[in-house]
Amino acid sequence: MAKIHGAASASESLSGNINFYTMYVTTLDITHTGDILNQSQQNLDDIVNIISLVAQPTIMNNPLPATLNGIAPTLTGAGFVFKFAVEHSKVFERDSDNVAVLKELFHGITIDGVALSTSNVEFSMSDIL
Repeated sequence: MAKIHGAASASESLSGNINFYTMYVTTLDITHTGDILNQSQQNLDDIVNIISLVAQPTIMNNPLPATLNGIAPTLTGAGFVFKFAVEHSKVFERDSDNVAVLKELFHGITIDGVALSTSNVEFSMSDIL
């Protein structure tokens, strides 16, 4: 907060270095319910916490249920699409793979009894939402 002439105000500003990411996931329910006691909400919170280990998401959508055929890079069937943005340019990039760090973060993690791997989680990055 900035204090100017005795008044305080809060503000948020985003830089121009925003990268947008999409997570495609099958076999794990990440429905946003807003109820912290609901298992699918806890699953979504776990996803956000894992992403936050490297960079805090500044923009997120509520995950959308979708048939991933033709949407995800290679996953098919029922799943979820979760989009988020971070302010740190290329923070998840390694060796010219702009989502390599995300893949490493999620590979082998178990959430609600579901082991995550390249067979049920994929990511993509773009410069636009």
